Amino acid sequence: MNRLSARLAWSREGQRLALIGYLPAGYPTAQAHTACVRAAFEAGVDAMEIALPNPPLPLDGPRIQAAAAAGAAHVRSPQHALELAAAGRVHPRQAVIALAYREAFQALGATEFLRVCVAADVDAVLMPQHTMAEQIEMAHRSRAAGLEQVLFIHLAEDLPRLAASGLLRPVVYVQSADLQTGGGFDPAKAQERLAELRAALADPEAHVLVGFGVRGRREVETLIASSADGVIVGTAMVEAAEEGAEAVRRLAADIQPALPKLAGSRG
Repeated sequence: MNRLSARLAWSREGQRLALIGYLPAGYPTAQAHTACVRAAFEAGVDAMEIALPNPPLPLDGPRIQAAAAAGAAHVRSPQHALELAAAGRVHPRQAVIALAYREAFQALGATEFLRVCVAADVDAVLMPQHTMAEQIEMAHRSRAAGLEQVLFIHLAEDLPRLAASGLLRPVVYVQSADLQTGGGFDPAKAQERLAELRAALADPEAHVLVGFGVRGRREVETLIASSADGVIVGTAMVEAAEEGAEAVRRLAADIQPALPKLAGSRG
């Protein structure tokens, strides 16, 4: 079991939501990036999702697009980008997730991408532009390399494909709503999608993460009675990183009180 799987299992056993942060690689500078990741981990973040440099995409809001462009200027290579984040780990069980959009992934190829992740001491990969069939195929290769695959749900049709994949204890990323990163959080839509996913998978060991629009304690509190296993905080952490490591620390520390879940809430 790798770090991400182990950390999610630990959070579930402790009846709490896992907290995952997000930063573009190299943002705001190389040195400050590592400092921000370290501050997040010191404040109790369980995993950090790091986006490799890639041309801007509609999926990302303007704030993240600008940060990604700025951060890309501070990294020499994908491996360097991920090593900057891994250097911020303060506990051996804290996880780093490498996010690769299609162009960044294709520039490396599957074999080299996995090699880079292993060499940089990364624990999982996320490929949000790829189809579910492509992600499932990559999941087998990722696990063979000792990594976890975070599967990004695009469409309702993805659910039966994932259910039929045979993947045990998958880690799944569900959007709270159909919007750009940084948009408004839709708790009703998040609950609806969580219920659909749990019903489709019928696998109580699946770990489900909710992202898009999760900015702080208020949004997280709406999920403590849900079947979510974790939350992903993106735009708010990017904004905090612009201010510096202490702002990242404050953001994570403020969310912490909302992480304990209600007994029996996973459903």
